[in-house]
Amino acid sequence: MIELVLTINDKDGSYTEHAGVVLASIFSNTQQTINVHIVHDDSLSEENKGKLSQLVDLFHHNIFFYHITIPEDMYEIASGVHKIDYWTIASMYRLLLPLFIQTDRVIYMDCDILVNMDINELWSIDLGERYLGAVLDQGQNLLEYFTSLGLSAELYFNSGVILFHLDNIRNKQTWYEEMLHFLRCYPTMTMPDQDVLNSVYSSNYLQMDQRFNTFAHAELELENKIIHFAGDNKWWDINSPAAPLYAKFLAMTPWARELASEPVYEPKQANIPPEPPAEIQPVAIQLPENPVAEGVAPAPQNIRVKPHRWKRRRSLRLRIRRGLRLRRRLRLRLRKKRMIRAKYRSIKRLELIKRLHVKKKKALQMRKKKLQLVKKKSKHVMKKVPLKKSRYHLKRTS
Repeated sequence: MIELVLTINDKDGSYTEHAGVVLASIFSNTQQTINVHIVHDDSLSEENKGKLSQLVDLFHHNIFFYHITIPEDMYEIASGVHKIDYWTIASMYRLLLPLFIQTDRVIYMDCDILVNMDINELWSIDLGERYLGAVLDQGQNLLEYFTSLGLSAELYFNSGVILFHLDNIRNKQTWYEEMLHFLRCYPTMTMPDQDVLNSVYSSNYLQMDQRFNTFAHAELELENKIIHFAGDNKWWDINSPAAPLYAKFLAMTPWARELASEPVYEPKQANIPPEPPAEIQPVAIQLPENPVAEGVAPAPQNIRVKPHRWKRRRSLRLRIRRGLRLRRRLRLRLRKKRMIRAKYRSIKRLELIKRLHVKKKKALQMRKKKLQLVKKKSKHVMKKVPLKKSRYHLKRTS
């Protein structure tokens, strides 16, 4: 049984859809049964919660919801971090997983992740006595930043995909106080959750293969990898090289079914538990004010939704593909026109420069000829000075 955690802070209602597409990409590539743990706040609507439950139930997996609030001491300190409003206070959720996830290990993933591999490969990694497994961060020119926080650039890992060993973390009794201390000492940090995790756990973690958290770029091989769209360009953007894959996995979710009168996808039969648990209402978790002193909070129970059978419908998928092809052609045409215009402008500019150069050259030659003629005339032509006649005539004397 694989344990998977996603955290959701959905102010505009669109982030849960991305989380659903991430889950669809995982379910499509993984046959083993998965327990999905959704950590959220009040921003997750009941409608979106129901859609997540439908999606997970459609693929015959299990889902748990954790409604939490940040402990008062952490909330007060984290509110003073300068970049916390940019990343939202929900970025602190992954720091608190040992408090309410009652498993020994768990995989954490961001929601800007494309999973194009069987995550059982990641789950089967042996961490031993280490706190977690992660991939080295692939950001550049951050040495000065790491030094200012007292962190090692050679050990700094990215927090987009993490295999947590929660039991080993719980055995480290000071982990919560160390987090608060780091947040208090470095309020100018730019990546709060990631920097805190590195400060507490980078001394004892497993560096995993880069294919488990590969940063996306223009020319990228997507096969058998977990791709992290960590920059501003996400894989749901129309210009992303992974946009067709996003459309494919979106068609498997209830968000795509809203656009059609019938469902568009029915997954293959997965490993089904022999007897599903009874339907239980979700339980909201209030974290203790002093988590280390009071212990861990109980986990909420599994939420089951009545299974539905969906018919296959290809029309929506075909429309999405046609739309993507048409947009790609339009982009290519536009690019070709721009190149032709640029080439035409450059040719015209060269011709104009040549004409101006020839004209200038002719003008210089004409000026030189005129100067030569003037010099010739001044050399060979003598001025004739008329003789003055004398007023007095001398008479000849005999």
